[in-house]
Amino acid sequence: MAKLTDLGKKLPEILKKYKYALLVLFLGMALLLIPFGSKKEPEQEPESDTAITDEEYASQIEARMVQMLSQIRGAGQVQVMLTLQRGSQTEYQTDTQVSSNEESSQKSEERKTVILSEGSAYDKAAVSAVEYPQFQGALIICEGADQSTVRLDLIHAVSALTGLSSDQITVVKMK
Repeated sequence: MAKLTDLGKKLPEILKKYKYALLVLFLGMALLLIPFGSKKEPEQEPESDTAITDEEYASQIEARMVQMLSQIRGAGQVQVMLTLQRGSQTEYQTDTQVSSNEESSQKSEERKTVILSEGSAYDKAAVSAVEYPQFQGALIICEGADQSTVRLDLIHAVSALTGLSSDQITVVKMK
């Protein structure tokens, strides 16, 4: 208890002696609490000119499939080719206004695409859905295609990855 009372008597002396050092310490701590610098802007979807093409999408899927399929026991070296039935499709949000004329019993429908706007520099159509390209068929060439179990494993794997049925997938032996 005696030490505590001694500290209470010496505290004003210590504060007076080190007031500038304590002032700098508290200012430094206050500056650390102030948020400076990088404000993160909300992420925007890539513009249409930076969007991936359907061919690039298929090539990326093919490359990933080659990596995965070559890991199947007995498959050996693998090459994959995918064909597309249709490309990607983007559906835009629309406002529909239906009007009818009672006298002539005619109906008219007017559709307008919803536009998102952030000031005068940013206008973009509101996207309601994006469908990825749909595959039509797959060709797999691999070293182990002469084994029926390897062929079956490859067909099941490609079917699971692409949604293709087994009759749309062909597996042949590499020369």
